Amino acid sequence: MTEIVWILAISMAGTLVGAEFAVAAFLHPILGRLDGDAFRAARGDAARLLGRVMPFWYLASAALLGAVVVVAGSQRWLIGTGLGLMAVVVLMTVTLMVPINNRIGAGEVSRPLVVRWDRLHGLRVAMLAAMFVLLAIGALNA
Repeated sequence: MTEIVWILAISMAGTLVGAEFAVAAFLHPILGRLDGDAFRAARGDAARLLGRVMPFWYLASAALLGAVVVVAGSQRWLIGTGLGLMAVVVLMTVTLMVPINNRIGAGEVSRPLVVRWDRLHGLRVAMLAAMFVLLAIGALNA
C-alpha cells in the first residue's frame, strides 16, 4: 500500500509540474506572439479553461503529498518540507494569481497584467519543481 501512495503522489505531482512548466515555457510564449484580439482571446480562453481544471489537480497533489507524509517513515521531514512548499504555492496562487487570472478570463487582458501573471507563474513553477525534487529524493531514499 505504501508503494502505491508513493507512485500516485509522484505521478500526480510530476504531471502537475510538467503541465505548469509547459504553460510557462511553451504555451504562453507562443500566445505572446499573437496580435491584439487573437492574443486577448487566446489568453482569456486559456485562463478560463485552466482556471477550472487546475484546482482539482492541485488539491489531489496536496492530498497525496499529505498521504505520503503519513507513510514516509524516515523521509517524513523531506516530504513534509515539500508539502510546506505546496502549501505556499497554493496560498500564493489563491491570493495573488487567481484574482489576476479571473481578470484575464473576464476579458481584461493587458500586456502588463499578463506579464505580472507570467512572473508569478514562473516563481510558482520553480517552487513546484523544488517540491517534486524533494518528493523524488524522499522516494529514492525510502
